[in-house]
Amino acid sequence: MSQHSGLWFGSDVEILFNGWPLGHGSFQFFLALLLVFMISVVAQMCAMTPMTTPKMAAKSLIPHAALHGFRTLIAYLVLLCVITFNAGVIIMVLFGHVAGYIGLTLYLKYNYPAPVAIPPADDTKASCPSPWRSSAQTKV
Repeated sequence: MSQHSGLWFGSDVEILFNGWPLGHGSFQFFLALLLVFMISVVAQMCAMTPMTTPKMAAKSLIPHAALHGFRTLIAYLVLLCVITFNAGVIIMVLFGHVAGYIGLTLYLKYNYPAPVAIPPADDTKASCPSPWRSSAQTKV
């Protein structure tokens, strides 16, 4: 494999592991691109989820530390994919991040909708004078 000084297209690239998918054919290269896409989807979804809660118990520190380690591992794997400087790999990373953002946003929007304020049954707000109206308009 030759060193490239800039972005380049081609299937002769090593992604994450020494010798893979270099020299294993086009099918292995597309599987590697699919792997890069899935890793970047997971990385984006992990980046969008909150790490801690306001009142986190001390006993949940170990699971949160493990989750932080997983998030860091996924972020480093995406970084290792990007530093190949292969334009196809970088495009798949970008598509993965976009797909992860859209997927998690749609999931949260439809499974956890924002609460809607219900107007009061009686019209008590209409009888209150507005602070933005002049005194001549409120005495009508």
